Amino acid sequence: MSVKIAAVHVFLAALICPTSLAFVSPPQTKQMGSCFSSTSRHKATNSCAVTVDDLKDARDMIDSIIDEKNCGPVFVRLAWHDSGTFDKDIKDPWPAAGGAIGSIRFEPEINHGANAGLAGAVKLLEPVKAKFP
Repeated sequence: MSVKIAAVHVFLAALICPTSLAFVSPPQTKQMGSCFSSTSRHKATNSCAVTVDDLKDARDMIDSIIDEKNCGPVFVRLAWHDSGTFDKDIKDPWPAAGGAIGSIRFEPEINHGANAGLAGAVKLLEPVKAKFP
């Protein structure tokens, strides 16, 4: 797997559920509580709880989309533009400072001129989001 595609997979995990990233450091894991369960599905209505298997299955689904639609480059651009929202001066706990948290899915960010054409890339990921809410 190329480095670009690996980076996109990290971002795409954020698109599925921004607070589900398994690589978050332990102090933030404690702050966010059960949203970071990586071993078992949280039984409550918390849609942020995912398993490692969920992330692997989502990754495989994304790989299939990239292979079928030849959309790797636009996914890299989507990841780049989403991560561009990071603000190092915001000292609040993650994810308040922005970054690759999937915020590009929402208005007004997706409609910003620099993000022209990226709504189509987000649409390509809707089946992944539907299967892994």
